[in-house]
Amino acid sequence: MKKQLFEFVGKCFLAGIFLALMGFQQANAQQTITGTIVDELGQPIPGANIVIKGTTTGVVTDFDGNYSIEASPTDELVISYVGYTTQNIVVGSKTTINVNMELDQQLLDEVVVIGYGTAKKKDVTGAVARVSSESFANQPLTRVDEALQGRAAGVTVAKANGAPGAGIKVRIRGVNSITGNNDPLVVIDGVLGGDLSTLNPNDIASMDVLKDASATAIYGVRGSNGVILVSTKKGSGRGKINVDYFTAISQVPDLLPTLADNVGEFARIENIRKLSIGQNPTFTDAEIADLEANGGTNYQDEILRTAVSKNLQISASGSEGKLRYFLSGNYRDEEGIVINTGYQQLSLRSNLDAQISDKLRVGLNIFGTRGEKKNNFEALGNGQGSLMYKANTWDPTTPIYDANGLYNRRSLRGIASLNLNPVLTLNETQASDVDERFSATLNTTYQFTDNFSYTMVVGAQVNNYNVQRYAVEGADDTPDANFSTNKYTAYQLSNIFTWQKVFSEIHDLKLTGVQEYSNSKNISNNYNADNLLLPNGFYFAETASGFSIGNNFGERELSSFMLRAEYILDDNLSITATGRYDGTSVFRPGKKWGFFPSVAAGYSIINPRNNSGYINNLKLRAGWGQVGNQGVGTYGTYANLGNNIYAYTGGAPSPGTFITSFANEDLTWETTSQTNVGIDLGFNSGRGSFSVDGYKKVTSDLLLNVPVSGTNGGGNVNKNVGEVENFGFDVALGYDIIQTKNLNWNSNLAVSHVKNKVTQLFDGLEQIDGQYQAPGGQARVVNIIQLGEPLGQLNGATFLGTWKSSEASAAAAFGKKPGDAKYLRDENGEIVFGAIGNGTPTLTWGFNNTISYKNWDINIFLNGSHGFDIYNLMQAGITGGAGDSRSFMAADQVNQWTPSNETDIPATVQLFNSSRYIEKGDFVRLSNLNIGYTFKDFAGLSNTTLKLYVGGQNLFLITDYSGYDPELSSRRGDQGNEDVAPGINVGAYPNPRTYTLGVKVGF
Repeated sequence: MKKQLFEFVGKCFLAGIFLALMGFQQANAQQTITGTIVDELGQPIPGANIVIKGTTTGVVTDFDGNYSIEASPTDELVISYVGYTTQNIVVGSKTTINVNMELDQQLLDEVVVIGYGTAKKKDVTGAVARVSSESFANQPLTRVDEALQGRAAGVTVAKANGAPGAGIKVRIRGVNSITGNNDPLVVIDGVLGGDLSTLNPNDIASMDVLKDASATAIYGVRGSNGVILVSTKKGSGRGKINVDYFTAISQVPDLLPTLADNVGEFARIENIRKLSIGQNPTFTDAEIADLEANGGTNYQDEILRTAVSKNLQISASGSEGKLRYFLSGNYRDEEGIVINTGYQQLSLRSNLDAQISDKLRVGLNIFGTRGEKKNNFEALGNGQGSLMYKANTWDPTTPIYDANGLYNRRSLRGIASLNLNPVLTLNETQASDVDERFSATLNTTYQFTDNFSYTMVVGAQVNNYNVQRYAVEGADDTPDANFSTNKYTAYQLSNIFTWQKVFSEIHDLKLTGVQEYSNSKNISNNYNADNLLLPNGFYFAETASGFSIGNNFGERELSSFMLRAEYILDDNLSITATGRYDGTSVFRPGKKWGFFPSVAAGYSIINPRNNSGYINNLKLRAGWGQVGNQGVGTYGTYANLGNNIYAYTGGAPSPGTFITSFANEDLTWETTSQTNVGIDLGFNSGRGSFSVDGYKKVTSDLLLNVPVSGTNGGGNVNKNVGEVENFGFDVALGYDIIQTKNLNWNSNLAVSHVKNKVTQLFDGLEQIDGQYQAPGGQARVVNIIQLGEPLGQLNGATFLGTWKSSEASAAAAFGKKPGDAKYLRDENGEIVFGAIGNGTPTLTWGFNNTISYKNWDINIFLNGSHGFDIYNLMQAGITGGAGDSRSFMAADQVNQWTPSNETDIPATVQLFNSSRYIEKGDFVRLSNLNIGYTFKDFAGLSNTTLKLYVGGQNLFLITDYSGYDPELSSRRGDQGNEDVAPGINVGAYPNPRTYTLGVKVGF
């Protein structure tokens, strides 16, 4: 019995061991695990890594995101891909494991472009601001520079006017130069000299703005105005196609109030004006009664319209093996809100990137665009103000057409504006500005060793800008025609050597050396044909009675060497030192070469990698550097000649030349030295970020035109004299206010404050007159440059109201009478002219909010500008009664001075340039409000999305300014640097209010 019991227990024991071994074997048995790795949109990710934790065993997903790996149930798979959060998954009993990767925003934001390379954000020592495509993805944009507005602290973006295709002014940390160019350097995919206005916003992956000299010194003589580094998109993953189409309806928010809407009062006031200057009244009582009964013509309303625009963007991106691609096309067709104006643009891009081998990578980017402005508003009839100015001052009692249906070319009574009918000018003018651009960039990187690599960037671009114009506003009302062509060609070769090594795990040293050469040529030709005998359009220019031609050529070369050292100690202390040596053909021997150094350091008091508290990042930064500005004409060191036709002997005229400026062999670049200190703060587990930078920059050796005495021939000569200072601070604050599964709210605030001051002029001068003249035939400049004051000083008389009846004798001493305008005078009784305002903003800000709830998303973007004045010469023309606009058109003129109603509204002719027309320009604008809804797996198609969105731009404007828009300014021909004459409005094209409706499809 015992024996049987023993055998039974033995068998059970052996069976238990066997079963245990079987279980152990099954637990460790290798099985095939398959699956697909997709991104946040459900698109397959090729090249994702799947590794068994603790081993070197792993595989990579194929083109369709699929993988297959042998693993046991107890193994843990580690799935990773650049830019996404790494996921760990235990195999268990599963044989199929599909993974949806989530974007790791911290990793994506961690690397920024710093020029000739990249750096981790936490290691950056200079002042660098990043604007990613995500921040403006929900704003329907047609211009890239609009994406910068209010989104990067220290960057001021202002529209010149509201015309389609109009220029936009970008300034980084104030204005440095009085006569030179203040535009920042734009670098697109490593090629210098790009133009933001021509790019398709859909092509942009990110824009990194280098603001201080410690960051911009790597660009030497071209970096004084800051640098904008644009990185265009690259393809990855399974092929994707995106289509974005939106249409926009635009209109002027409000018309300016004028007497064109009260034409009976206009006629009465005109009669009073005529009597005041000793002339007979223009209108009879019967004519006034008829005007009150039937109304007149509001020419402001006649030249404005509701405009419809269309914008189509298509892109295809992805990867095929070792080849990545991004292809895009953009077509925009914009009607202007001014009749017979508009803009069309077509652009195409191809970005290819191939990993030829483990060591060699080659990229080729090709971009082409063609833009055409129709009746460029900025160039039409600006001698006496723009066409908006003329429309607002035109005679409302003269209809557009006569009884025969022909244009009334001038005022029938010779009142109000004496210019040509603005409706005629716009409808009959045929002007076409065509801008054609082509650029190509070849980028090749070879990794010699793990520590050493070489990159070659070759870039070439060709720009053709052609203008053909037929205008009816010629001499004696006969049409003119003119044509100009400007061909710009440039190429660049950059050789970049990078060496990086980590010593003893705490010393990280990186050296970057650059040898660079660039060359550019500019060829321009033009002709003007005056008084066409056959008024049938541009192509009859040969019938003109007068011709003039012009030609110009310029070539520049720049050769450069740069060395940058980046040192990181124990992941806390970062030091960057840079030196760039530039040689330019613009200057004479002995002055061609300049050295531009910089040094910066940053120290992490709280390192985000080692701290998980509420304050998880605290970094201090400081830097100093010097950069240059070669913003002088290609042959600016030589004497310049002008040409004219003159009858020297009293007979037939013959051509001749004369000196306009003298040579200066000692001329060199302006130099800007800048000191920057900053603090970076991260908090609440990375949900919030805050940074503040304070800076001071001094631009010395300022380029100015110094007058030459008449005994030495007169004219002027370029010299390096003068100095300008800018000091201010930039603040950036970002926070994920709500961060849940279904609801997210991200806000970003960017604030910039800058104060500018002229600290030195030439020959002890304390003031230089500007070149911007007021319309009205009074020939007075409205801008000045003053020592000790900011650039942008507005010049004029101080308006004191009107002379009252009790001041009749005092007024008579100056030849005035009660009701006339009264101005501040000096001890000699002369009207005092001086600074009465400043057109340069001191504070700008932008507040961007992105809210998403399930499939809904909302973008709200507000921006503002403060601390500046507007010289409203448009209002002066409406009110002033002088020059070519001599009738009173202002709506408040009905309350003008009378003996029984002694107001401060003059009843007689007054000065255009006076403080009466200085207004505060401060404003707050709702720039964008966009609401969208996304359908996922649309129409039952996997990985297909459809988004519908509606929105508006410039929806409301809070301001005390009485004109169309305080952000707008206007230019009247060649009247000097726009930065020393900002905030002047002589009839800028209005900024429209726009409503958009669009659809995006991705599949």
